[in-house]
Amino acid sequence: MSRRFELIIFDWDGTLSDSVGLITDLMIQSFLLHNVSPPSRREVADILGIKLSEAFKILLKEKKQNNSELILNSYIDLYNHSSNKVKLFDGVEYGIKELYRCDYKLAIATGGGRNYLDSCLAQTSIKDNISVTKTSDDCFSKPHPQMCKEIMDELFIEPEKTLVIGDSVHDLQMAKNAGIASLAVTYGAHNQDALSIYDPLDYMGDANMIFDWIRRHG
Repeated sequence: MSRRFELIIFDWDGTLSDSVGLITDLMIQSFLLHNVSPPSRREVADILGIKLSEAFKILLKEKKQNNSELILNSYIDLYNHSSNKVKLFDGVEYGIKELYRCDYKLAIATGGGRNYLDSCLAQTSIKDNISVTKTSDDCFSKPHPQMCKEIMDELFIEPEKTLVIGDSVHDLQMAKNAGIASLAVTYGAHNQDALSIYDPLDYMGDANMIFDWIRRHG
């Protein structure tokens, strides 16, 4: 019996990596280092998933500040000092390895940069289970569909056989722009109400639910 999906494209932060809290804390701290009123945690959540430089411009726009590059560099320095804190959500390591064993093609599309993602994956045991990775250094930022389209082209898999899994509206909008079905993760950046407008197939309350859903429906 043929399966519904052949390719699963995962977001990284807030979907596979339990990093949203750390990223949010460091972003707020980077503003404070420059005596600029920091964004709220909700404001940070709303920009997670897009290219970092663009995210900081958005966060600073309302504050009429033009020193986004200085604050961005401070954030990068802070993150680099915390880069040994990569932690996968419970169930991700086993789930990814099981999907790989079952011959699914697995990919990652992230708003983070290339060095960031490569460094993160190097700290995990799932690196060799991922066929293709795309970052905001390689492609247009989410929600542009370029990451998805390049992944599908490289693996010769059609949109109807592809599934995107992510925790932000940018992930799900990217999937919709690429003509791909999606699953919404509700334990990351955005809640179910925010994600629902992009018509995901279902909502995942924890990482284990993702892999159970794929086992039953994928």
